[in-house]
Amino acid sequence: MQGTLYKRLFERLTDLIPNLTAPREGTSFYAPPRVEGDIASYCTVSKVQGSVCEVEIAQDTLVNGREQPAPWMVFRVDSAAGVAELLAMEDQWRYEVVYAEDDTPNPRRSQMNLFAVNNLTAMLNLGGAFRPVDAVEPINA
Repeated sequence: MQGTLYKRLFERLTDLIPNLTAPREGTSFYAPPRVEGDIASYCTVSKVQGSVCEVEIAQDTLVNGREQPAPWMVFRVDSAAGVAELLAMEDQWRYEVVYAEDDTPNPRRSQMNLFAVNNLTAMLNLGGAFRPVDAVEPINA
């Protein structure tokens, strides 16, 4: 897991998510839409064990004409090693995991991680960044 791809994933995640190298379980973040019609993204630190945490990222989706958050990507982030790996993802066609219950890697593991790093890079290049939920101003403030 020491390959460049996993280091790039770690770099993109730490660029997008504040204080990811010192995560607190249950911390939530929000990246608001930048223009009308754009999607919002959400992020939660769902588990922390030492220097390793799991991060879940979701985006708004339209269900019957209503925006609803939906699972998108789950990452394992190892701050001590400076690497991250995609564990699961969902797109409009399927939900897919990187490892089976017996820890057998998905044959598409590298492709899935490359997809993730490309999506995070696009989000970063488009000016997206997560903010702690308590730092987000109410819409009608």
